[in-house]
Amino acid sequence: MFDKLKQATQMAGMLKDLPKLQAKVEEVRSRLANTRVEGGAGGGAVKAVAFCDLRIESVTLDPSVFRGLATGSSADQSYANRLVAEAVNDALLRARARMAEELSRAASDSGIDLPPGMLEKLT
Repeated sequence: MFDKLKQATQMAGMLKDLPKLQAKVEEVRSRLANTRVEGGAGGGAVKAVAFCDLRIESVTLDPSVFRGLATGSSADQSYANRLVAEAVNDALLRARARMAEELSRAASDSGIDLPPGMLEKLT
């Protein structure tokens, strides 16, 4: 019972701070739209660069990946495809983590206490 009361109190506080929080979130998202993170796979054979608004800027393949693809085997193609997917997913994971970190810092700087799990919903 007390947990629900505590949650209701937190929610009331959040609603009071909602306009302030929304403005801060937009400010952070705008800044993050130009912030890049890099992900990789295959020991650096494939690199992906993502913006922190979850757009992919580029994917770079090491020449060794191209040499492997030149054989034309389906196993090599499948491996290269998997490396690209892993690098992109790694970059997006890093972008989400950076976004959550920045949103948490902005909320803290603004004196807003976010309930656990709230940042995951904002990112």
